This record gives sequence, C-alpha cells and structure tokens, in this order.
Amino acid sequence: MDALTLGIDVGTGTTKAVLADPHGRVLQSAQSSYRYTSPQPSWVEQDAEDWWEAVCSVTRTLCCERPDAADSIAAVGISGQGVAAVLLAKEGKPLRPAILWLDSRSACEAKELQDSFGERIASVSGKCPATYNVEPKLLWVKRHEPETWRRTWKVMTTAAYVTFRLTGQAVINHSDGGILLAYNLAKNSWSQELLDDMALPASVYCDPVPCHQVIGFVSPEASRMTGLRPGTPVVGGGEDTSAAGLAMGVTSADCAQLSMGSASTLYVPLSRVTLDARLLAFPHVIEGFTLVGGSMVGGGIAMEWAAKILSGARETTASEEYSRLTEEATAVPAGSEGLIFLPYLSGELQPINDGSARAVFFGLDLFKTRGHLVRAVMEGTAYAIAHNLAITRQLGAEVRRLVAVGGPTRNALWCQIIADVTGLPLQVMQERGGAALGDAILAAMGAKLIESPLQMQRAHAVSGALFTPNEERHRRYGQLLEIYMDLYPRLQDLFPRLAGASQLHRAAEC
Repeated sequence: MDALTLGIDVGTGTTKAVLADPHGRVLQSAQSSYRYTSPQPSWVEQDAEDWWEAVCSVTRTLCCERPDAADSIAAVGISGQGVAAVLLAKEGKPLRPAILWLDSRSACEAKELQDSFGERIASVSGKCPATYNVEPKLLWVKRHEPETWRRTWKVMTTAAYVTFRLTGQAVINHSDGGILLAYNLAKNSWSQELLDDMALPASVYCDPVPCHQVIGFVSPEASRMTGLRPGTPVVGGGEDTSAAGLAMGVTSADCAQLSMGSASTLYVPLSRVTLDARLLAFPHVIEGFTLVGGSMVGGGIAMEWAAKILSGARETTASEEYSRLTEEATAVPAGSEGLIFLPYLSGELQPINDGSARAVFFGLDLFKTRGHLVRAVMEGTAYAIAHNLAITRQLGAEVRRLVAVGGPTRNALWCQIIADVTGLPLQVMQERGGAALGDAILAAMGAKLIESPLQMQRAHAVSGALFTPNEERHRRYGQLLEIYMDLYPRLQDLFPRLAGASQLHRAAEC
C-alpha cells in the first residue's frame, strides 16, 4: 500500500479533508459543518472547540471509510481561514470565542493604528491596518476585556490552533503568520519594531515555521480523538488562499489565481518581496514566493443581489433565474452600452480599502434594460479584478494567464467577460479538494514522498473550460476600465457623507 497524506482545511463554515497519494489521486474526502455567532452587531465569533470537533469528525470518517488509512498516512497538513484570533491560557484552553476575520468590532483600534503607524506597518508587513486582521482585535480585547488579556499565553490562528491540538506545539506557519500586521515579510519573522509600536508583547506570538516542515507528531490524546495513528508527523500547513493556490497550480509569477465565491480574490506569486499599501502581500506556502493581490466584495454575491432585485415574484428556481438573466445579458453588447457598475455592495477591500464605499450604476438612461444591468454587474466585478491586476503589473508582475475556481466560473458569459476585460486567457480548473489538497501536497513534501510540490500538483490539477480574450472587446473594455477607475476617486469623499446622512435618518426614525 502506497503511503498517503491527509490534508485538512478548517474554513469559516466547513472543515474539509482529503486523503491523497503521491501519484495524483484523491482517494477519499469528508467534511463537517458548523456555524458562527454574532452576539452583537459587527461581532462574528466561533468556538474553537467546534473546529477541533469538526477535525475529529472528518478524520474519524475517513478512517472508518478506509480502515487502512490511519496506518498509511505519512503526514498531515492543516490550513484554515486566515486571521481568526484565538486567545489561549497557559494550560492551552481558549479564554473566549475566536474572533473571526468577518468581525469589525475593532474599527476604532484599526483606525488608531492606521493614523499612528499605518505607513510603517504597510512598509514592513505589506498590509494596512483593518478590522479583519488580528492585531486590532487584540487591542480591542486588551482595552475591553483586560482580564482575558492578562491571562493570554498565546494568540493563534485557526490552523495554528488545530496543529497545537494535534501535536502540543505552539507554532504558526509562515503563510498564515504572514497575514498578521506584526510580520516582517523581508525577514520572515515578527517585527519587534511593529510590536513595540502596537504595544503588543512578542511572547504571545507563536514561532513561525516553514509550511512543509514537520513541526510535531500526533499525540496519544489527539490520536484517541481523531483516529489517527499516534506519532503521525504533522507539517506546518498553510493559509487557505495560498494552499488553494498550490492545488490550483499557481506556482509561478506568470500566472494569477482567481477564486470566485460570494467574494473574489486575485493573487500573483512573486519571487521577491514587493509591497504596495493598496494590495495584500503574504508568504506563499511555496518557499521563496510572496502572494500579492487582493480580495474584492464583488463576486457571486453581486449576482445574487442582482437576481434578487430584478427577478420580481416569478415562480422559478434560482438556477432557472440565473440562466434567464444570463441569456438577457448575453444579448447586450460588450460594455453594456456605456453602463458601468461599481461593485462595492458592502464596502470594498483591495485596492481601495474603503469600508464606506457603496455600489453605483453609472450611465443609466431610458434605454437600459434588465439585461444591461445584469451584464454591467458581471463587468463591474471583472473591472475590480482588472484594477487589482493593474497594480500587480505596476509592481513588476508579468501575468500571462488566469487560473480560476469557484461557483461563478460555471457561468460561461461571466468567464468570457473576465477574459475580455483583463486581456488574459482564463483557465477554469475542476476543484478536487481545494485548500485541503494543497495541505496534502505540503504533507507529502514534509514526509519526503516528493521533492517538489509540482510533482503532485500537476497530477491533481484538472483543467476545465478555457476562455480566450477577444481583442476588439478588450479594446472597448479598456476605455471603460479607465472610466471605472476614475469613478471611485471622484466619489470617495461622498461615501462617508452618505453613510452619515443614513445614520442620522435611522436615528430620527427611532
């Protein structure tokens, strides 16, 4: 029996696991779901024990379905949702529910960091202070829950917490740790200067380790709970975006990974540390590469919103409605005859980093139809992708193709629009494990079953449809993209005023 590797990705709502062999076959998969809570407006929390129970559930399921699995697993790799903050007491127990990346309670702390040290933080870590990140959350706890902060021994991310439960080792992989504000990208270590600026002790941070390095072994207690063999090696693992990029085959600077779910993300692996405050930069799970790019609110959620407000009261299924709306959008010329959509339905992340920004239809007239609106929504999300891509090119990236996964990539019109707007061929990949598969590849490296991640990744990556850009449409979109990129700077100062007026109106109604 060939040696196997186990990859586990602990997401915001689901933990997924895959068993793989070094020859490119995904042999078994399992998943377990859980919920997050919102005890107050803008708060989003999860019990870290739910993650651990889900990990135990998927591993026991795999071991039951394949009785030889436990003895055949050569190594385990873990990834998780980025920048969730778990505060542990000295005895290793969480002191409070984990604060997730979706949580925005720390807006004041994030603004204080940005106002006081924003430029220095961006120049060292490659990120601007924002509520999604760990450090503003820690400062919030320090200010509002001082007893919890006093008792905090270590701060861990999702992946770090799970590897800690498996092995007892308090470490964090470079890819996961590299998203934190205190991380020095050039030195691959914590920045004492930034920690001093933020008044955070270095002692609460876990030691960073390479993603494919064996960091410990499954303990007897973890073995009893998971069904894994005691002593099974565990590698450092990765952050979910970079682990998914490995599984997709995004391992060189001529290729960008595009992941489209409710939101969208675009990242390019660069072989040098290149920083720009408009984008995010953090280590790839592949040593020597830095992922540079951004996350965008506009993705599947934009089409869901459009379908909801445009469908009326028709008795149709969601898939039928999407098909009908897509058919209407297909009949509209590229560029929606001058209609442009800013897809900032819930603020925007990269590259404008503005939570106050809101969506805009620009160019409406009496002749625009529902098909125009739907196509403009698709084009608006493609413009957002192109906007981020343009900045990566300013930093020296020479991207020649996009590799894409996610539900919206099943819409052929949308994929063609992205190819036409960016001017790049778009290769849709069949998803066969996502980040969990990337973790299994890292585990194979740690177990020395393979010398290079490409040996295993190339066998796993399965291509789907290929969309080639049309030059005429690309030129037309180029003109509209310039207008799209001019719109936000002209509206930027109005968004906060709009938000203030809305709050006053709501207060008056109360």
